[in-house]
Amino acid sequence: MNSGLDILGIGLDIPPARDTRELCRSVGADTTDFRGWNNVCIAREEEHPSTMGTAALRAALDDAGASAADLGIVVSAGMSRDYLPSWSLSTEIMKAVGIPSSALGIDLTLGCLGTLAALNVALGWLTVAGGGYAAIVTAERWAYTVDRSLTTTMALWAHSDGAGALVVGLGTGDRALAAYQGAEFVSAPELNGRVLIKYGGTRFPLAPPDVGANNRLVSPDPLREVREKYLECYGAALTALSKRFGVVPARLICNQIAPGIVRMLTQLTGLPESSVVISGHDLGHIASADVIVGLDRLRRAGQIDGPVAVASGTPHSFGFGLITPPAG
Repeated sequence: MNSGLDILGIGLDIPPARDTRELCRSVGADTTDFRGWNNVCIAREEEHPSTMGTAALRAALDDAGASAADLGIVVSAGMSRDYLPSWSLSTEIMKAVGIPSSALGIDLTLGCLGTLAALNVALGWLTVAGGGYAAIVTAERWAYTVDRSLTTTMALWAHSDGAGALVVGLGTGDRALAAYQGAEFVSAPELNGRVLIKYGGTRFPLAPPDVGANNRLVSPDPLREVREKYLECYGAALTALSKRFGVVPARLICNQIAPGIVRMLTQLTGLPESSVVISGHDLGHIASADVIVGLDRLRRAGQIDGPVAVASGTPHSFGFGLITPPAG
């Protein structure tokens, strides 16, 4: 196994948590059957993907002891935007942080798979460039797209706002927190659109007057079938990762989509619950920033002490990655 991509700094910017059930009851929802995360983080009026992402990246740069001028690429790995494309969140953050124009800003739209995919992009980019520094930022303000008065959106009730960032390097000689080795990915195109904002695209440019234009909808696909597909895809990605690296993970960090998904991933890896980072009850599900939260918690606990599996997925694509203690 090579030394991998050095993870040099971690930064977070997350709004205060609120009780999920109390919030939903306040808008008339029946929470009797809710089995999701206890808390959800809701952005304040002045907090947007660009402002939260900027704060998280500044914190990650400070943590890494790196300068904005060091960065050669900034990858935005979240779905939310202050404005719709072709407006660029990555270059907006570059402008706010003072990153030079010689760097490239790239926006990925991969939902909760964003951080894991962005690590692969950064590793490939820096390999071709012969080394250097990169930043990964994932910032979401998507809580407002959930109608919490409806039980049909219960799976989304604890979807939180917030941002996470990583500063990574290849061949820089800096002291690393951990090393990213790579990942394996599997897609399930048949599940594309399971969670959908229907209006605003080319098919339905405008919402009817009585429909929220930004509300996310959840398809009525049988939950058992969806869960089986998730298990199949995560399992295939984990099998491929195990075959590629030949290591058994000692810990797991993963997207906090829902308690049931975290339990499924725990069972799939065969790890005890004590070896799995669970942040959902504290912070809800912050999309792909969940894995940055998980890595930060392991770092603060001194538990990046063996191979760490990183499970991440969105309804149409899934991945398992590998993080190890730094070389040397």
